[in-house]
Amino acid sequence: MIFFIKKYYLAFLWALLSLGACGINGQSLPKVSFNLIGIDKLAHFVLFGVQSFLIIYANQRGRKEIDWPHVHLAVFIGIAYGILIEFLQYAVFVNRSFDYADMIADALGASSCYFFALFIYKR
Repeated sequence: MIFFIKKYYLAFLWALLSLGACGINGQSLPKVSFNLIGIDKLAHFVLFGVQSFLIIYANQRGRKEIDWPHVHLAVFIGIAYGILIEFLQYAVFVNRSFDYADMIADALGASSCYFFALFIYKR
């Protein structure tokens, strides 16, 4: 168990940061947008993309070949965590709401790790 926590400590810390960022009172957030997408969607994309990447990074350390089953699992975990946070925003967090567009941004961010894995580890 200790080895598991030590191996994935960055992913655990990022998950806590994401939980905190997504749990901030909705009225204290600025209303800023970039043309078609809001900064909220960009934040969700980055938060869950980094989450999946940190899981992949922890597993790939010292490996020469990409562990594709683990990459698939990391992307799945990123998407599932995004869905969980959306339900928490609906049921627990103050002045936050469930948003399908946020879930799509979470899934796209987590899925972007396929490209990062190819780019970084497939040299």
